[in-house]
Amino acid sequence: MPIAHAQTVTRKSINENTVQRRSKGERTREKILLAAIDVLASKGIKGTTHRAIASYAQIQLSLTTYYFKDISELVQQAFQLNSEYLRTRTDSILQQAFTSLENIDKAALRKISVKNELCEQLATMTSHYLFENIKKEAVSLAVEQLMFTTVQVSPELKKLAYEHEQSQLRPFTKLAQHFNKKDPEIDAQIMRTIFSQLQYSQLPLAPNERSIEPIQKVTKKLMCWIMGLKN
Repeated sequence: MPIAHAQTVTRKSINENTVQRRSKGERTREKILLAAIDVLASKGIKGTTHRAIASYAQIQLSLTTYYFKDISELVQQAFQLNSEYLRTRTDSILQQAFTSLENIDKAALRKISVKNELCEQLATMTSHYLFENIKKEAVSLAVEQLMFTTVQVSPELKKLAYEHEQSQLRPFTKLAQHFNKKDPEIDAQIMRTIFSQLQYSQLPLAPNERSIEPIQKVTKKLMCWIMGLKN
């Protein structure tokens, strides 16, 4: 589903530093893919056409059909590029959280007071990350959501969607392993699902309507549950 105000979102080019070092043909091809990502976010699958992409990229229609004769191929590669971009951010999601955990003695983690303080820190870090993601990466998040919706009717996207999901789960599994040695993958899946929905739920809102408060409340409760604390 297209997100409201997608055209007003300001974001850096996915590979803007490397684009300048590529050939003219490679730069044009990537420009088309980047435009396709923005069009997917604002118009959805049905509205993503060669003409719409060419108009958004401000290039001749013949160029989009030259580099991507099949619109399905173009859309799939746009999903791929968007996925690669989000994957590069995944490891940074909870990096501060990992640093905090590594600085705490394992024996100290048995103390309720220490765990409560750590829970507050983790919840604050995570909720602020998620909210910043909504503000700065709304387009990429919308396309990610669209990919998972489209995979139901597009078998070609199944492998990409699966690999993307697994890459997104890794940092949450790493976090869960600190508190759950039996089945941390389940806790990771729960965290990933809830955090994704928290972000997706605010995408249709105008920037001035978005709020970090519901994210903070849910994140705090979830972190306490993961750590075995009462909230």
